[in-house]
Amino acid sequence: MKKKIYLVLLTMGLSLNLFACKNEVKAYRMEGITALEKGEAEKALENFDLALEKSKGRVGTLQYDILAYKVEAEIQLGKLDEAEENLKNLGTLSGKSYEKLQNLISAKKLIVSAGNALNENDLESARSALDEAKEKGLTADRELEYNEAVYLEKNGEWQKAYDSFSQYCNRYPEDTEAARELTFLENRVKALGANPLLSATEQRTGKRHHKYVRKNRVKKPAPSPWD
Repeated sequence: MKKKIYLVLLTMGLSLNLFACKNEVKAYRMEGITALEKGEAEKALENFDLALEKSKGRVGTLQYDILAYKVEAEIQLGKLDEAEENLKNLGTLSGKSYEKLQNLISAKKLIVSAGNALNENDLESARSALDEAKEKGLTADRELEYNEAVYLEKNGEWQKAYDSFSQYCNRYPEDTEAARELTFLENRVKALGANPLLSATEQRTGKRHHKYVRKNRVKKPAPSPWD
């Protein structure tokens, strides 16, 4: 009788422990999702890692979901090699195809290519890479937004560049480098407005920076899902 009671209590204890672990996993998952939606990708990644750690080797739908969110956080942080490796593992474990995440990785690589092209003043290649990235579904992305503004400035489209940098700086006021660009563009637009008789060639000439692109910027994303 005592042995039977002991086994019942042991079973109840194990069940409660598993229940507590599952709740802890879900709590870390939600913390990660909340951070991801706020653009806090580092914090999100930490929580997704904790959620997987607290899973204690269990593999199922919940863990697949967490791993997918982890891949998204890595994409935001520019950790594209890690994201690709984890996405490959996720596909193997779940037997599913995560096309949207794969497209995001490809799009972020194109943003890096666009940045390199801008640094080389290869505007045609930069424009092509930026357009292709957007075709792959990349929209609410910080580097995309920044590189678009840089492209406009390098192309001499001063008013459009000013408008783009204004929007960017409103969203990311901590970016002092972009704030300096905005000040330059504001002065440039005012100067052009004061000299309406300038030729088209004169209007398109002005300051050109050689290095623009900053990698691994964190975006403010729209909510996922991926499939």
